[in-house]
Amino acid sequence: MLYKMDLLCIDANVFSVVNIRLDLAKHALKKRHRKIKRKVEQRFNITCGPAKITAEKQLLYEQHKSRFKGFIHQTLDEYLYAGFHSTVFETMEVCIYDEDRLIATSFFDLGDRSMASLLAVYDSEYNAYSLGTYTMLKEIEFGKQTGRKLYYPGYVLDLPSRFDYKLELGEMEHYTPGKRWGKLVNFNPEETFAHKLRHQMMELQGNLEKERVIFKNWFYPFFSMGYMPLWKDRFLHMPWVLELGHDLDGTFMAGFCPEKKSFMLCHVHPCPDEQHFINMEHANEFGDKSIYLSHLMEYGDRTFFNSLKELLFAIEMWQLRIDKLPPTCD
Repeated sequence: MLYKMDLLCIDANVFSVVNIRLDLAKHALKKRHRKIKRKVEQRFNITCGPAKITAEKQLLYEQHKSRFKGFIHQTLDEYLYAGFHSTVFETMEVCIYDEDRLIATSFFDLGDRSMASLLAVYDSEYNAYSLGTYTMLKEIEFGKQTGRKLYYPGYVLDLPSRFDYKLELGEMEHYTPGKRWGKLVNFNPEETFAHKLRHQMMELQGNLEKERVIFKNWFYPFFSMGYMPLWKDRFLHMPWVLELGHDLDGTFMAGFCPEKKSFMLCHVHPCPDEQHFINMEHANEFGDKSIYLSHLMEYGDRTFFNSLKELLFAIEMWQLRIDKLPPTCD
């Protein structure tokens, strides 16, 4: 199964994923990148070839996992092969050794004309050598030498973030809302799902505060489960929701659905079989239960509203119920 996310819920916020790529024919090493290459290649041994998972690489992956954001595969084998013995992809690796000691490795997939960077892990004792940047430069070098045209280093976000180091590699293109590739310098963050969602949710919050409606703000990392075809409409699919309280039907939530461009009220409840659906570790930040909903949530009833005014009226009516309970306290 292949899955592409358009939204990301991290750092107590919601972002749009902006996929980027580099035209290798236009790429030229910057001065600082030439310096990094010289520094690494004069000091260490570098190999490049078909990917192989070893105990050394798994150890580096384990050491690096605490730096990852979002959901995390438990092992390197799970990351690359999802539990299978092989994949349809031709996966390659770059390895950096300090004598016999493996200190960094990266993995990338090859296509006929393009290549995609997957993952880089390195020993933190060697931070001064910018090994993560070096492995990407080595991947680009491999792509040029083998006649590839395009290099896909993953994504950045619609707001400045820790992922922006990728932009230092060269002049990037981005995948536009119109499903075409365009120059990243022309990227407009106001055209993204996340911008629309953030704007609508902040407007909803402001109106509830004005009307003195008590609510609890939640970010919901498991929202992507609601976009999986097998479970569409079963699981809560909004990454940012406001809890209004509880009644006999469950927890009452309000939010904005960017693909429908509508507000929504819904009842949700924790999925009793969560362990059968989610078998990945998650970033340490998701353990903050004052910010993140930490359970996979299933929908009960759902109602969509074309305007904020209609939603606020429905919330006002719900507030009149005598059988409701207040939102969860921090």
